[in-house]
Parts: sequence; C-alpha cells; structure tokens
Amino acid sequence: MRLFCRPSLRCIAVAVLALAAIGALWQGGALQQAWRWSQGLAQTLDASGLRASQAVERAARANRRRADDDAISSQVMDALAASQSEELGALQVETSHAMVTLRGTVSSRPLLDRAVAIANNAPGVQGVFSLIQVRPDALG
Repeated sequence: MRLFCRPSLRCIAVAVLALAAIGALWQGGALQQAWRWSQGLAQTLDASGLRASQAVERAARANRRRADDDAISSQVMDALAASQSEELGALQVETSHAMVTLRGTVSSRPLLDRAVAIANNAPGVQGVFSLIQVRPDALG
C-alpha cells in the first residue's frame, strides 16, 4: 500500500483534521442530507429502470401476440380458400388474442357452419366469432 506521506506526526495530524472536518460536516447535517439525497436518487433511478424494463417487456409481448394473430389469420384464410368454395374464400378474417372473427355473406347456413368449423380447426385458434350473414341470394 502506498501512502501519500510518511507516517509522521504531521501526516497523522492532517488525517485527524480531515476526519474531524468530515465528522463536523456529518453532524452538521450537510453530508447526511447529501447521503439521503443520493439514496433517494438511486431509488428513483431503480424504479425508473424497472418501469422502462416492464414497458419494453409489455411491448415485446404485444408484438409477439400481433405476430401470432397475423399468423392465425393467414392460416384461417388459407384454409377457407382451400375449401374450394368461392363464398368461403371471400370471407374477411380478423384475429385478436387468438380469437378469430369472420365477416361476410354466404348463401346457406351449412356454408356458415363450414366456415366456422374451418376457422376453429386452424392451429392456435382459441375461439371463433361469426358475423357472417346468410343470404340465399348471395351468389347472384
């Protein structure tokens, strides 16, 4: 360990005076106040960091959910298009939180039921809302 001065009475006296000055500042409250302020600042920064971290995680979850919902919509649209029915292929598909909403018009109740069954069978689908209207004159 390297000392700034050789152990002597003068060096010891300077160290004692420095410690006494620090002690006086501490007892006077200035250092205590500065210490409390720094602790408060540290807590504020920790809380801000935690809130920022939580916000980033929420945004990441929302982005993953949107990507999952988009994938589900694509799978349902592909399955409806593969059904060989022009009416089913023309239905609109929206997905939110793995819940699929079907919109459009079909010419019969069996086609409506078929569209709902196709959507329900798509991977990742938690449920299907049908806003499909049945109009016998839908084709022409």
